Amino acid sequence: MEKKTTLSIDSEADERGLSRRAFLGLSATAAVAAGVGLTACAPKGSAESGADGSKTDSGASQGPVAPSKIDATYDTDLLIIGGGGSGLACAVQASLNKTKFIVLEKNTMLGGNANFVEGMFAINSKAALEKGIEITTAKIVEDKLVRGQHRQNAAFWIDLCEKSAGNIEWCLEQGVLYNGVIDNYHGGLHPTFHWFKDGKSSVGYVKPMIKRVEDLGVEVHFETAAFQLIMKDGVIAGAYAKSKQGTVQYNAKAVVLATGGFGGNPELIAKQGWNTEHLFCVGSENAAGDAYKMATEIGAKDFMQESSQSILYMIPALPKIDFHKDALNPVNGYFGIAAGGPVLWVNENCERFTRENLTEDNLVLQCIPGRDNKANYTIFDQKILDTFFTTTADAKKMFDDALANDKTGTLVKANSIAELAKAFELDEKAFKATVDRYNELCKSGADVDLGKTAEKMIAIENGPYYIAKMGYSFFFETGGVATDKERRVLDNDKKPIPGLYAIGNDGNMNYRHVYTINMPGTAMGNQVNSGREAANHAADYL
Repeated sequence: MEKKTTLSIDSEADERGLSRRAFLGLSATAAVAAGVGLTACAPKGSAESGADGSKTDSGASQGPVAPSKIDATYDTDLLIIGGGGSGLACAVQASLNKTKFIVLEKNTMLGGNANFVEGMFAINSKAALEKGIEITTAKIVEDKLVRGQHRQNAAFWIDLCEKSAGNIEWCLEQGVLYNGVIDNYHGGLHPTFHWFKDGKSSVGYVKPMIKRVEDLGVEVHFETAAFQLIMKDGVIAGAYAKSKQGTVQYNAKAVVLATGGFGGNPELIAKQGWNTEHLFCVGSENAAGDAYKMATEIGAKDFMQESSQSILYMIPALPKIDFHKDALNPVNGYFGIAAGGPVLWVNENCERFTRENLTEDNLVLQCIPGRDNKANYTIFDQKILDTFFTTTADAKKMFDDALANDKTGTLVKANSIAELAKAFELDEKAFKATVDRYNELCKSGADVDLGKTAEKMIAIENGPYYIAKMGYSFFFETGGVATDKERRVLDNDKKPIPGLYAIGNDGNMNYRHVYTINMPGTAMGNQVNSGREAANHAADYL
């Protein structure tokens, strides 16, 4: 495609020490991050395009001072910052629209956090209808809103649902590969999950989309991290970035933020309210919140406290979850010891704070009630361990090895309930009273306190006994700055900042507080949908 740039890939490849193939990062199987961009802006004025294209006052604010020295300059119409799942969709759609654009990628190859997913959402796709799977938009939307306490804007969900079948067909046209299985992804509400080939986005989506990017001649600048947005008279005018060339100025009429969110940045995760003492960032550290920082610096509406997250409890003493190869491991998998069920959960005050089988409602709901606790503990005995978790020889070995070699001090075995309390300096009297109450409820067959199902109410009375202090496995967050349905970033007055878009995890408005993972594949479905929508709306804007 034609590139309106002062420097082309071909002319600059040797100077940067990168071949065109290296530039396009075709080693798609590596799990790398999408992140890019930490923005700021220049002048203060804030104007916004009205429906007729006229300028109106906006709430965008003055950003930091522009760099004093610029080492290289590029000119283009559209700048896409980040080449993960949504960035790839945006780039391909922009190319099909014949938009002049450049993609900036912080890493050495494309794919980002999209490498970590397994499939995507759609209803009434051709493949689904052929299997007799038909679901109405109204059913999806209502089920979503009910589980989100109707905090979400239904318009976003209607948009995703109504475009989802078309997105599957579009992906197929670009060469994306599915394995033909459509199901409810480990017990979700509806069979909306379209599995990628080999059950891996890295194989079915990322690799084919990178090839598509190459075939279309897309210009990608690797190892280039945007750090500041450029604004002129309240309108986006490009971005500054750091690369091997030094400080680079990208002049652009519109910018799409697609940096992967902030799920790899413990500091921002803590800002959202999570205890990061024992935090495992499952995704890439390159999802560092670059877009969030850039956009909020120029007055974008902060959506962090309302955004949701894909997060699970974990026991730091155990091996980290390998969700690609061993997601259902009975010890440390999705439904392992930390996930609850037939165990007792207490906080630092030795109080039960929620029913322990929340995973039956929503896999990632489990951590929400305990977020404001100082500490969260899981308690069980040998019988519970043997019956529900160490059910295979490998599982037993994993647990026993972790217990014997624990250097985190988070997993303790004891011969009495009192010893469990002492291990974490918990109030022994209060701890024993809670365990006694729990056992009483288990024996009565009804959890009249919190309503956990009877089959998961197992008395803790067969020593030895165990207690574990839980941490978090943080996969990703959904949303950082506020956007409208066209993916335009909003300012603090809820007006679009002209020329600025946020897609994927940077601007996901489909959730509020709780990531409703029990509607399978919607996060990845949004990656594709938002990427395409931003490209199409930017083409109209330009």
